[in-house]
Amino acid sequence: MARSEAERDQGESAFTGILRRVFQAVPAVIAAVFVDLEGECIDYVASIQPYDAKVVAAHMHMLLKQMRGERLPSVLGETFGFELVSAEREVWVRQFCEEYALVVLIEPGFDLSELRDAVATASREFREEAGLATPPWEGQERLSVRLRSSPGWNYAPAGFSLGGARFGIAAVLGRWIEPARPGESPWVCFRVRTQHGEELTLAHDEHTEAWSVRDS
Repeated sequence: MARSEAERDQGESAFTGILRRVFQAVPAVIAAVFVDLEGECIDYVASIQPYDAKVVAAHMHMLLKQMRGERLPSVLGETFGFELVSAEREVWVRQFCEEYALVVLIEPGFDLSELRDAVATASREFREEAGLATPPWEGQERLSVRLRSSPGWNYAPAGFSLGGARFGIAAVLGRWIEPARPGESPWVCFRVRTQHGEELTLAHDEHTEAWSVRDS
């Protein structure tokens, strides 16, 4: 059943379109909320009642604030987000600068790569709109590749995101297997052309599920 947005209890802002793209990009999303340091809602898009979306976002931000205040083991590094799994829903919380966070409420069964890409893109767009600096942890955003089925190949890349930027793939130009080096698995390589006309290679280690991007 197609989702529709619930009637809003506040006017739209410059950020509504960013949240709406998250809502539309991942069918399982039922609410996407921007909150400030105090957990107050700045803007939202939701298929549930606005009050419920805002209350969930405020509580999730409170949990994030507590985590950031705790002295976690140094091996974990700084906390800037988390995923909460409950009996009925899942919640993703992502702090994308020092002052603001994005809270996404999701139905079970969502596409993880689509959600990760949509959240990373929204974080970057929000910073650009508000003129905010990119925090240190954003530089650690790993390569995420979205897949599609492909006759004869089992799968092929449909798009990828890196460093908060999302790229569509216009064409897969070729595929080959790189022989494994001692102690490593072979890489499945795809030569692709992005929607902007750039050509590059995406390499996949099927054993570890790791991806890398190469210029040539």
